[in-house]
Amino acid sequence: MANNDSQDRYYQSAGDIFGVLRALQTERSSVNVQFDNGAQLYNTMVLEANLKERVFLLDEVTPRDGHRKVEEGTAFSIRASINGIKVHAKDLKSLRTLSDDSGLYYLIPFPPKLLYLQRRDAFRAMVPGSMMAVATYNNDEREEGLHGKIINMSATGIRVSFPGEIAPELLANERFNAVIRIQAQEQNLECRAEIVYYEYNKARDLTICGCRFADLQRPTQLIISRFVTFLQREGMA
Repeated sequence: MANNDSQDRYYQSAGDIFGVLRALQTERSSVNVQFDNGAQLYNTMVLEANLKERVFLLDEVTPRDGHRKVEEGTAFSIRASINGIKVHAKDLKSLRTLSDDSGLYYLIPFPPKLLYLQRRDAFRAMVPGSMMAVATYNNDEREEGLHGKIINMSATGIRVSFPGEIAPELLANERFNAVIRIQAQEQNLECRAEIVYYEYNKARDLTICGCRFADLQRPTQLIISRFVTFLQREGMA
């Protein structure tokens, strides 16, 4: 669940937080670390995110004295950027320090919430059921297509609910040829969608899947942006 405060979005669900952390990992984005609101900034990067365990791995911070602060259990915040969208989480502490042949890294619990400072054109708009918006995903690795209901959409991505538990299991960064149908506006869009995160809700028997658009053609990008703007203007977001 994400709460809006102007264009600020507080991600609170594990799935949304995982999606942001996974994007930081995939993009190999630089992450700034700040201890107890101190002036000194330290650098690191996200090495891995685990949705099931609700933890992620941070690379060893630099300069070196930051490692001592992490080891001492000093609370810290992280700041980063994904395609110009700023990410911020605070009150983080390491569970423990791990190591392998490549060096040291830290095991960190997911933050209770994560602030996403959105660009206007990346605002995520809820799609009401009356719009009758659905998506079909296909790729060469799966014998059958996936058919789901669109929950929300931004200029850069889409969130879809699929009935049941998907088998074989979805893969991070798995790509699909997607057909988006917005019946209320008589729109049919074809594009590529890349899995950012997914989560099976056993109680509702639904798989919630967040995807980013990939290799959008200019005409398709314009149609999506106009649709999101329409939802905002009409107060449907």
